[in-house]
Amino acid sequence: MIDFELTSNDPYSVAFREAGISSFKDACDFVAKLPYGRNTNREDFGLVLSEKKGTCSSKHALLASLALENGYPEVELIAGIFLMNGETHLKLIDFFKDKAYQNIPECHCYLRLKGERFDFTDLSDSLEKIAPKLVREQRIDPNQVSDWKIMIHKHYLQGWLNRNPQFHITLDELWSDREAAISLLSE
Repeated sequence: MIDFELTSNDPYSVAFREAGISSFKDACDFVAKLPYGRNTNREDFGLVLSEKKGTCSSKHALLASLALENGYPEVELIAGIFLMNGETHLKLIDFFKDKAYQNIPECHCYLRLKGERFDFTDLSDSLEKIAPKLVREQRIDPNQVSDWKIMIHKHYLQGWLNRNPQFHITLDELWSDREAAISLLSE
């Protein structure tokens, strides 16, 4: 990943410097070490710093905003849809045993620079596991991680269900199953 000093006087740069973090690389490392967890307001990704936790969306929206504040728009925020299953997440092997389907299209946010993907959700190598299962990638703006990301995710899920009528499941039921899978991963 590219590295640069956080010289901007915009809010996120100031907040990181106040936390003793003065470079983008150090900001990425800091964010990756924070635990996974939903913030109290999904539209305020600055809460990643104050609540000391975040999701793939909030963590990467914060880092993409930080790059923008410092004049690095080439650091792209990506919403990627991949087929989540027991291969991509071992904790889900049993989850799919009683399902009519063996995977759920899931949306994951990460950064991309010059075609290379970077994931600072945590310290794992999960992006390496999901990269072969990616079926769609879309560059988004940081302010799109809440409503827009959910909209494109649900749109993809509905298309997936339309292509797979043998599952006999509604979008709401699939979304509920997805939430249950995410809860398992959060344990």
